[in-house]
Amino acid sequence: MTGFKPLFKQMFLQKVRYAHLVLLVQAFAVLFMTIISWLTNDEGNIFIFFYNPRDYNLFDLILGLGWVTTIFADIVFVALLCWQNEKINLSQTWRLVPVSSIKMWLINIFSSLIQCVYIFVIQLAIGFVVLLLDFLSSHENLAPEIKSFFGLSRGYSWSDFWPFLEFLLYLVGICLIIFTFVSFADLLTRTITDQLPGKNTTGIKILVMAILVIVAVIIAFRFNDQMTVMYIRHAMKNGNEGYVDIIAIAIAEFFGGSVLLGIIDSYLRHCQIVCVNRFFS
Repeated sequence: MTGFKPLFKQMFLQKVRYAHLVLLVQAFAVLFMTIISWLTNDEGNIFIFFYNPRDYNLFDLILGLGWVTTIFADIVFVALLCWQNEKINLSQTWRLVPVSSIKMWLINIFSSLIQCVYIFVIQLAIGFVVLLLDFLSSHENLAPEIKSFFGLSRGYSWSDFWPFLEFLLYLVGICLIIFTFVSFADLLTRTITDQLPGKNTTGIKILVMAILVIVAVIIAFRFNDQMTVMYIRHAMKNGNEGYVDIIAIAIAEFFGGSVLLGIIDSYLRHCQIVCVNRFFS
């Protein structure tokens, strides 16, 4: 059996090029929009909402553009990872690796999750450098702002750090539920179309996947409504009706759904591998 480390390293190296590509495109996009802002006057500047023209600061503009482009860059990056995940799941070459299907699927998902952390840390580091340059250019001290942001000026407290950690858990949960759901939709679609008579055309696969996605989204919204109602009732029963942490509910749903979909995905992938082995034996 192949170990975890070599498989993870190989998958990581396959996917890291997409991170570098997305970061490079984002950097060019920010550079292009910054140049456009220089070539236009304040009245006609399409990026005027990123900074105050009366108190123009180049780093303010770069920081604003970087923040907005990061949202789109991360969406594209997650889509690329989903595509790469399914390529690995369906690859005949990867199926020849002497490792269990469940282990292979877990390494695949985990390597994509680490890729999300990788690109997020790079974007965060670049943003911090630009923010530091912004404060230095305006001759302001960044340290008090950092202490105020984390509440360090009044001493350490878990409640000060929890919103930031909760936000990170929320991002991790979103990535996990997206990866597991895309695999679920793809594997289940292929399992269903393989049982249909006649040729499994691309149109039929797209139709089956669309139906599965619609049904899954409806079920997810219904489940979310029930979970929210149950949480609110529990909070009111314990005298906490004034505080409802919706983010915590979403995190619990994301991680719980990821575990459930992960179990189903592993089973479907195992069944497909067994069917393929029987077909070629």
